[in-house]
Amino acid sequence: MAVSTVSSFLLPSFVTPTSSPSATRVKLSVPLLLPFSSIHGGLTSSVVSLTKVFAVPDTLDPAPEILDEPVSEVPSSSSISVDADKMAPKQKIRIKLRSYWVPLIEDSCKQILDAARNTNAKTMGPVPLPTKKRIYCVLKSPHVHKDARFHFEIRTHQRMIDILYPTAQTIDSLMQLDLPAGVDVEVKL
Repeated sequence: MAVSTVSSFLLPSFVTPTSSPSATRVKLSVPLLLPFSSIHGGLTSSVVSLTKVFAVPDTLDPAPEILDEPVSEVPSSSSISVDADKMAPKQKIRIKLRSYWVPLIEDSCKQILDAARNTNAKTMGPVPLPTKKRIYCVLKSPHVHKDARFHFEIRTHQRMIDILYPTAQTIDSLMQLDLPAGVDVEVKL
């Protein structure tokens, strides 16, 4: 029955009588747009008509009914199912935060997550990224004592937050946030 379902999907307007014992042949002309090279070397397009012969089985299932309901591309937060969570979202906002001080970056993450969750956007994170440690070596003395040195380090802590299925309200609430000055924020859409 798979053949009849596929053929009814491909050729929904053709219905054959069930009395004939063999399959009926249907001729279908399809216009195709094929590029070809002209004399001057430029690319133009032409319409070429191809004729294919398909064998249609004796009985075809009726054409599937088409729903009159509009289909929305962006699902609402209540309609996101388990299968939709496994698929990659069409829109997401990726926010990377950098700071030298851990409590400051944690507070900023909490503010961003609260603002996103208040607008019913799904959030993932904060994901702690590896801390970058930059070490600076400085001589203690300007002229002698080459063996004596000071080591200074700067640790840059990083966090990443993903906001899935953002709405206009989500973006507005994120723009209105007042984050501390010691936090570097990088936003990718």
